Amino acid sequence: MSEIDSPIFNIPYTENVIDVPHFDLPFRLGKTGANVVEQDSLDDVANCVVAIASTHVGWREEVPTFGVPDYALHMQPLHPEDINSVISDQEPRAVLIVNERMDMADTLVDHINIGVSTYAKGGA
Repeated sequence: MSEIDSPIFNIPYTENVIDVPHFDLPFRLGKTGANVVEQDSLDDVANCVVAIASTHVGWREEVPTFGVPDYALHMQPLHPEDINSVISDQEPRAVLIVNERMDMADTLVDHINIGVSTYAKGGA
């Protein structure tokens, strides 16, 4: 049985064949297995950025420097360029645009939006 025929990967035969699968986020298991995305695709890079941005530094015992600082009690503005730097250092494949916007109804709420892109791979 080939890897693509394996029941652990949720890859319908009608879709493009995924050569190097990485688990998709959020992690989901269906009847045919786990959802996956192609390694180094925009979806894969965006998943890595989400994982970094959703993890506070110190939460992972194996890699205590992984993630972003806990900004919950920080004074605003949070400085999007600092957030961009922290994430970019951990995911060099990503080109990020980080924006910050204070909530109009509640000044204690700050919205951080992260746009993700990738560098185009060079050709011949």
